[in-house]
Amino acid sequence: METHTLKQKPNNPKSQGNIYDAFVKRMFGRILVFIDFLTHYGDSGFVAEIDLKRIKQAPTHYIGKLGDERIVDLVFQCPLKNGRGNMMAVILFEHQSGRLKMLPQKLLKYISAIWDAEMKEGKKILSAPYFIVLRTAKKTFRGRLPKTSDVLPKGQNGKPLGHVPEILYDLVDLPAWDFNKLVGGPVLRLALGILKKMIEGAEDEFSEALLPLLEITDEEQKIEITKELLQFVVKAFAAHNRRLDATKVDEALKPVFKERTMIRTIFEEKYDEGFAVGIAEGEAKGKAEGTAEGEVRKGRNMLLAFLRAKFHKIPKDVENTIRKMTDSTAMESWAQHAASCQSMAEFAKAIR
Repeated sequence: METHTLKQKPNNPKSQGNIYDAFVKRMFGRILVFIDFLTHYGDSGFVAEIDLKRIKQAPTHYIGKLGDERIVDLVFQCPLKNGRGNMMAVILFEHQSGRLKMLPQKLLKYISAIWDAEMKEGKKILSAPYFIVLRTAKKTFRGRLPKTSDVLPKGQNGKPLGHVPEILYDLVDLPAWDFNKLVGGPVLRLALGILKKMIEGAEDEFSEALLPLLEITDEEQKIEITKELLQFVVKAFAAHNRRLDATKVDEALKPVFKERTMIRTIFEEKYDEGFAVGIAEGEAKGKAEGTAEGEVRKGRNMLLAFLRAKFHKIPKDVENTIRKMTDSTAMESWAQHAASCQSMAEFAKAIR
């Protein structure tokens, strides 16, 4: 793949990793988006062996239950066309400064956990590992990829001692991409484009990354994707102590939704200025003050955001009840109800 190095802007708060992790996992957790990514950015030789129609997320027991075994990145079970086994594709997200030194050891632990689970099941043919590192640091990675042998002792001849278990992986380096040459379907390019703009610190240009929305013909899907993208943009702005205001969202959505009522509905439901300010101030104050009050304020805003995303509209009495809550324990309980309830009415009944 041809790569291009772009100039980066010096704005990269330490706290942004979790924000980007959550966004990428949510977008790439969609099977169709993963297949799209694999098809355009994966090893063509491997992809040719996979039955793309039968790909699914790996069973949870493959990932492991113990903290030292758990794989926190996305793992997909990819059956082979010849029916003789699976390839286990793992996407890893690297949002830090770009030091990949310990990555090979991490990958060895990942595939060992998967193989252990498969052997306990009695499988005679274990899954073939395929690791893709999606790196989103600010600067392009230069030099050769780290190896296991890099951290092992060397003999007099300068070569690593012992039978070294090297593990291979592909690196997809976001800073190297030319924004206008992102490939794949609209949802994949939306996710990568928004991610790239936020990583570069080019928040003022984020509306350009929304243009693939024009290619989505299903209005419900278009609205759902728009809300998810804007939720990420709001959080990214908040991490930089900035606000996403009504004018910016209005201008960004004009080319996408021709009807003014549609823009206003999306914005008022989830991205009115008060909500954007609440997210920014809640997270900023919670981190700055380090107080229980700041954490509860952040919890209220995140719960409201989740409810809007899930049920699209929150009754005023329910919103007022949530905004008056000051007990962090109760807030956690309400969040669990929000995840399990099937309707807003069910949630409202649960918190009374």
